[in-house]
Amino acid sequence: MMKALRRRWFVLFFLAAAAWARDDLVSVTCGHAWLSVAVPAGVLGGRVAAGELTLGSGCGVTVADGDGYRLEHPLGGCGTTLELLRDTIRYSNVLHYRPAAGGPVARAGPFSLPVDCYYPRTGSVSSMAVQPTWVPFSSTVAHRRRLRFALDVYDSSWSSRLLQPGYSLGELINVQASVSGDPPSPLRLFVDRCVATPGAAAAAGPRHQVIADDGCLLDGQLGRSRFLPRHGEGFLRFQLDTFLFPNASGSQIYLRCHLKAVPEGAAGAAGKACSYDRLAAAWWSPNGDDCSCCGSPAGCGGHRRRRLAGGEGLLGEASVRLGPLGLLPASSPLPTALPASSPLPTAPKPSAAPSRRPSVPLVRGEKRDSGPAVPVPAATLAMVAMCSVLAAVAVAGCYCSLRRHRRGGGGGTEVATPGEPCAVAMAPTGRARATPGCPLAPGDPAVV
Repeated sequence: MMKALRRRWFVLFFLAAAAWARDDLVSVTCGHAWLSVAVPAGVLGGRVAAGELTLGSGCGVTVADGDGYRLEHPLGGCGTTLELLRDTIRYSNVLHYRPAAGGPVARAGPFSLPVDCYYPRTGSVSSMAVQPTWVPFSSTVAHRRRLRFALDVYDSSWSSRLLQPGYSLGELINVQASVSGDPPSPLRLFVDRCVATPGAAAAAGPRHQVIADDGCLLDGQLGRSRFLPRHGEGFLRFQLDTFLFPNASGSQIYLRCHLKAVPEGAAGAAGKACSYDRLAAAWWSPNGDDCSCCGSPAGCGGHRRRRLAGGEGLLGEASVRLGPLGLLPASSPLPTALPASSPLPTAPKPSAAPSRRPSVPLVRGEKRDSGPAVPVPAATLAMVAMCSVLAAVAVAGCYCSLRRHRRGGGGGTEVATPGEPCAVAMAPTGRARATPGCPLAPGDPAVV
């Protein structure tokens, strides 16, 4: 019995000594973002199969040659644990060797060795420029502050904000999306989607998609709606072609838009502002954004899921309502519903994918031809009126001259035309004298 116990203690001592020897031979190199464990080939006794030598949770050998094996992995991976000490930071892991049983003899036994890396908690920084691989501190501060998103309507010159906007069909609505915060930092704003409704309630009534797929202005396929070039940080402007819901009771629309803010450096992968060119039948961006997915049959859903996985680069987002936008009565009456025989005009279909149409019928303003119009100056009208008056006076004068000529054409004796009143001539004696054809009536008084 004692002999068997001594044999077991000897085996345990031999394994402990072998582990200590392996610990002395195995080297660990700690980098700023990785750790490397080098194991000589002689320690393992021969060729190592896949999965026999691992670090932590199962990270295998990365480099193998005649001298040994190297396991190089990220510092925070493979199940490495972090511990904050008083003056140092310790990263801890375990190196495992589990040889598979093969043959009657074994040339190395299984073992597990702790692997530690220590880093000082304080240090010096040189004056040389360092390119950070993390999110800048300004973005971290922006995550902790309140961002204010807004949608406003401006006049045609973009100089003043309109509090109670009113439009006629055929006009363009100038809309500006903005974001601000305190303290200010470089941000870039995008409009992911916008939906138009005829009422304030979002769930009730018809809906029309104006912007979708993270910044594709779909309404531009049916009208003149478009994004404008950026004029500063934290702003985005677009123009919306006016339209009406023909089956709605009121003549007004509401816009509900989802806005998001990202850091200035991450703008290229976080969003876009794309308009549709009806003449070229293609999508484009005035700011150089990638608009390839706007014309794709699958849309931009897959791009959004890959880009916003985990919310990386997103500083804030909000849904903002704008309205009501009133539609003023037009000069010519517009139909309240479109006839079945005359469907709405649609934009030409792009070659890459069929154009998307609104889910509800809309009424838009059109320019109607009222015939050729010739502008007449006011001075010309005045001259024409004056000539007409002079012509009328001349005709009246000619008529009067003709009548006098007919009355005095018989040797100075004035003969009355039948049916005309008789004229009485005054004699120098003071008595009335009857003209031929007009005898004095009995009892006519003499005129002195």
